[in-house]
Amino acid sequence: MRRVVVTGASSGIGLACARAFLAAGDEVVAHYRTGGSAVEALAREFGDDRVRGVGADLSEEDGCVALMRAAGPVDVLVHSAGIWNDGAIGSLDRQTLETMFRTNAFSAYYLSREAVRTMRKGSLIFVGSTAGERGEPGHSHYAGSKAALWGLVQSLAQELAPGVRVNLVSPGWVRTPMSDPAFSEPGRLERIVASVPLRRIAEPEDCASAVLFLADDRQCHLTGVDLPVSGGALLPMPRG
Repeated sequence: MRRVVVTGASSGIGLACARAFLAAGDEVVAHYRTGGSAVEALAREFGDDRVRGVGADLSEEDGCVALMRAAGPVDVLVHSAGIWNDGAIGSLDRQTLETMFRTNAFSAYYLSREAVRTMRKGSLIFVGSTAGERGEPGHSHYAGSKAALWGLVQSLAQELAPGVRVNLVSPGWVRTPMSDPAFSEPGRLERIVASVPLRRIAEPEDCASAVLFLADDRQCHLTGVDLPVSGGALLPMPRG
């Protein structure tokens, strides 16, 4: 049985990842910031002996350190926790910018630092975004914070080899509480779906499946990989 830390495990992609690892027979340290009730529900479903909830604010170094110390030695770290908000460059203020990078990018560095102090063999998997690969107008701070993860993954994949594999999953639009407000805008969901070759929005389970694949020891020759889960949204658009 592996010990897996999943951040942001109270909703969206993180919750789907936690459920996927539990269904595979693993023990999960389920991080949450405010959604403790969802983690408690996981523990009731899968058993207190296999689910351990840890509340922490990962936008602060102390929160990252506290989570990993509470987890103890781990086999897999899945960093899914993150935020997304508006940030047109002309009105982007210091607090919005710094909070975005602390939550989405700096946390990945701190969590990795703490994990590898005891991890001799295992897997680090970060949840990025297609925004980090092609940019996102009106959200350059978000795109930048996710692009930073790709640099981290490529660096750590070399630094921590051969014992620890390091990979990235980059979703496009996913049906989560974070994206629900965007989908509620009149006509926006239809426009998004029309731009995706597979003609649907991803579900959290689509992303969890990719994470579980990368964490599997049978993928022992995969490291430094960016696996997009976007329905083909990064493919070049047809030109008439």
